[in-house]
Amino acid sequence: MKQNNMIALGVIGVGIVAAVVTGMQSKDLGTSSSAPKSKIPADAVKVEGVGQGMDGDVKVELILTKDKIYSINVTEQNETPNIGTMAVDQLPASIFEANSIDVDAVTGATVTSTAIKNATVEAIKAAGFDPTVFGYVEKETVEVNLDEIPADAVTATGEAQGLMGPVTVEITATADKIYNVVAKGDQETPSLGGVALEQLPGEMIKNNTLDVDAVSGATVTSDAIKTAAKQALESAGLNASNFTGAAADAKDAPAETKETAEETTSAAAEKKDIPADAVTVTGEAQGLMGPVTVEITATANKIYDVVAKGEKETPSLGGVALEQLPAEMVSKNTIDVDAVSGATVTSDAIKTAAKQALESAGFDKADAQESEAEESKAEESEAETKKDEDSKEAAADEVTATGEAQGINGPVTVEVTAVANKIINLVATGDKETVGIGTKALEELPEKILSANSLNVDAISGATITSDAIKEAAKKALESAGIDPSVFTK
Repeated sequence: MKQNNMIALGVIGVGIVAAVVTGMQSKDLGTSSSAPKSKIPADAVKVEGVGQGMDGDVKVELILTKDKIYSINVTEQNETPNIGTMAVDQLPASIFEANSIDVDAVTGATVTSTAIKNATVEAIKAAGFDPTVFGYVEKETVEVNLDEIPADAVTATGEAQGLMGPVTVEITATADKIYNVVAKGDQETPSLGGVALEQLPGEMIKNNTLDVDAVSGATVTSDAIKTAAKQALESAGLNASNFTGAAADAKDAPAETKETAEETTSAAAEKKDIPADAVTVTGEAQGLMGPVTVEITATANKIYDVVAKGEKETPSLGGVALEQLPAEMVSKNTIDVDAVSGATVTSDAIKTAAKQALESAGFDKADAQESEAEESKAEESEAETKKDEDSKEAAADEVTATGEAQGINGPVTVEVTAVANKIINLVATGDKETVGIGTKALEELPEKILSANSLNVDAISGATITSDAIKEAAKKALESAGIDPSVFTK
């Protein structure tokens, strides 16, 4: 009996949940993603679709005809504030204006962006319309016929470190052809790394190469899959370089145009645009839940690659920073990038580790950035930069102190930097707090306290005990510094 494996090659990789068609109503949704009610034709239909977001279902409501979207709104979601909600706020307008789902994902909210696109596609299908009219590209599949794998093919396994844990790849191949690839990583984030685990094996089989594009938002997991696949091939006695893009191109070329191994390697290096004098170095700093390691490839004046890892960081918060900040650093050629909202501690750890790595290579990147910042400040008017005497006095009185209180599973420690009437910085840690609940409070509550300059802020939903512990520890820290905490509880 013939056996087949179907491996998805996703353009949109997060699973679709459901879609329903509802009757057209006269309700004017009144958003920037809607046409005026008077402009919506009588034959337009209202439909709903649901896609899987980072933190649950994302429901989208459309009003459309077969070739035009007249309204698109996200009507239900539970995405992370200031991260996934950025896509909820921005992407519907982009789709509406382009009349297409083929628009860029919102930076920092790839999973939610994909969920909105998936829900939109399902809604279009539920209306009986062709989604390709709106920029959708059908998923490809690679059919693996296990009965057609030759007898001399070998199956081997390799393992590499993913974002949250080990990634294992089982590969079946001969010396010059990949027949099957299966990737597993139980600890990877389902909506990020999970997409890479699903898509990359099919890409490798289809293109007969390990040199495939990383999945957007899942670079670390993608790299782990490729590394594990290479390790598996080598453990089977196969030459993994036969399955890189450069080697595959050379192998398929006519004999008279084939490149030497040296030329092929050179071409691969050029493709990455990394010069010979670039160095790769590593730095480490303390994240929210454990160490964060950053590997950076750079010359004295340019960053070419950054990879950040932190196995113990919270997947939906710190994990987002581990994925996003490296790309920002490379794109902007600076380690002075904005922290990911809700993941300040992890973001700061990434930047500190990157700085440490650059300094270990003898590159004074951080100082160069500080100099640029100082030059920029010097260009500002004296009125904008001059501090009054009260500010100077306050700066002189600035103190940093630590307090501790009992969280739900263990002690919560808070370090506060403040003056008599202002909280300047606050960092909360608690290694034993529940991942995804207490850790969310450890990330988000300090920002709320700083923003309000008050300890009298709402607890993080579902993490009341940890939230209360943070506020109590902050109060103790202020008291130990000789600052009256009642100033910050009014």
